[in-house]
Amino acid sequence: MEYLSPDQIRARSAGCRAEMETLLAARAVAGKPKARQWRFFRDALEALLSGGHSSEFDTIPRVQAAQLKFEVEDKLRRFYLRPGRAPEFVFTLARQSELGLYGLEDGCKYPELAGYCLLVRDLSEDGIGEAPGKREDTAPYLEKVVAACIDAEFAAYAALPEIRLDEVERWFRADGPAYRDIRNLVTRRQRRGWVISNAMNPSTKRLLGVKVKKADGSEATVATSEYWYLRWWGNRENTYVYPYRETNHQLYVLRKDPDGWRVCENLRPPPRSSAPSRWRSKREKPSGRGVT
Repeated sequence: MEYLSPDQIRARSAGCRAEMETLLAARAVAGKPKARQWRFFRDALEALLSGGHSSEFDTIPRVQAAQLKFEVEDKLRRFYLRPGRAPEFVFTLARQSELGLYGLEDGCKYPELAGYCLLVRDLSEDGIGEAPGKREDTAPYLEKVVAACIDAEFAAYAALPEIRLDEVERWFRADGPAYRDIRNLVTRRQRRGWVISNAMNPSTKRLLGVKVKKADGSEATVATSEYWYLRWWGNRENTYVYPYRETNHQLYVLRKDPDGWRVCENLRPPPRSSAPSRWRSKREKPSGRGVT
């Protein structure tokens, strides 16, 4: 599931345009397909396919462009995780300055619109959709489950100071160590009064790459490359108390039960982020998504 180069995308231009029109015609995605964010989305594809395409967004302020990008990405992410028709192409908007994180060369002269590039994956042969019945169709579905797990974990942190684990319980096995790690971390953060939901908090995460390493009838392992930025705010201290910023490789162990595939374990390296001196003096060590 690598991202296509600009030349590869242009060679599939008809399919990409057809997929975009299908997306914009879906009420679950674009209730108002002529709204500004969807015009931005459409123009990003035209900039990619046509090169010198002129757009109303060529001189848009970067803050407005970032908001439009967020609105498009949020809707697309939710749509791609829904069961139903398997898309032939999956679209992602990314900052031009971050192309290297997606496996694209910085010097590839990737067309951009207001500092953002439309990346494309070709899933016409793999597909994404309902849980497959055939073994050879399992990989795209497992990748989708892992992506949903990552979203659920971030949502649990973003919900603090409330503890909301509904989505985590949906995608993680309740008897597995990965679920317990998230539950325990959320509980500790609540006790300390740490949140990422304060105004203007820049916390984010992104799945950069995903690949199924092994899959049989009951167990699978999926490797990922992920970027996480969790800037924890202390409500008691009234200041930021710990920044967790990591790009790393992780391994997910999934098991199949009667309700489908769920993550049991999440194996990841300890964070390289340094703990503040006051914690080091107490011999507290960083683990998980930051200091425990």
